[in-house]
Formats: sequence, structure tokens, C-alpha cells
Amino acid sequence: MGDVRRDLLDQFTTRLVRENQVLVVEDLPVVNLLRRTTGKGRRRKAALNRSIIDAAWGELLRQLRYKCAWYGRTLVIVDRFFPSTRRCSACHAKGPKLDVSVREWTCAECGAAHDRDTNAAVNLRDEGMRLYWTVALALPPGRVPPPVIKASELLDLVPAA
Repeated sequence: MGDVRRDLLDQFTTRLVRENQVLVVEDLPVVNLLRRTTGKGRRRKAALNRSIIDAAWGELLRQLRYKCAWYGRTLVIVDRFFPSTRRCSACHAKGPKLDVSVREWTCAECGAAHDRDTNAAVNLRDEGMRLYWTVALALPPGRVPPPVIKASELLDLVPAA
């Protein structure tokens, strides 16, 4: 089963990197996501933990990093504290914290209805492209952006004016 997972992950990451110039991911603390819980919902959390481990997020990110460098692409890593699920992708208003069980919500400012995951994906894409262009436009002419742009290290990548 491990070989099948590794092969699938290798094919998937290769396809992602070949088909896209810029890839955007969120810097999720996988170790924190795997914390055990007690009390009500313990079994559901254990099942979620198994799914997170099975997905091999750490390996996915590792492969994306080296393949972006290999293929001349850019991987943008958005900071984990960016409010991707709480921010309205239509008006950019920041809403209240949402429980993980809340899958759909409506923006209090503009009234737009959002699917939690789709809204977060749009926000991450927009933030990732903003970070990418911040770095790309700050580089001297002829220079290519680095293979990995990490939001928390952005000041190191953008030269002072």
C-alpha cells in the first residue's frame, strides 16, 4: 500500500508542477492537526488523524518543493495565520472564527454565500499570487522568482528599495 501511495503522490505532484507555473499552498502545522482529543468527538478526531496521515501532506509538500525547483516553477507558501476560511472572497471582510463543522456561511458585510473550502481556496490563490507578484516585481529585470516563496520569509526575498 505504501508503494501505491508513493507512486500516486509522485504522479500527482509531477502533473501539478508540469501544468502550473505557480502553485500556492497553506503552511499548515500538520503536527498540531494530529493532536489527540478527549471526550465527545474523540472517534471522529481519530478518524480525521488517520486521514491526515494517509494523505501524506508532508511528503506532498516535500515533492512540490523539489519539483518546482527542478521544473523552474514557483511554490508559494501562504502563512498559516492568513484567515483563508474567515475572509470573504467577494468583499475581503474578515468574519468571526468558524467551527470546523461549519461548511457554509454568509458574509455579514456583503451577503455573499460561501462554501468554506471553495472560499478558502479562492482566498489562498489570491494571496499566493499577491505574494508572487510582490517578489517578482521587486526583482531586477531578467531575474526569475525563486522556486519557493514563503510568506514568513518574504522580507528576506524582497530587496530593500
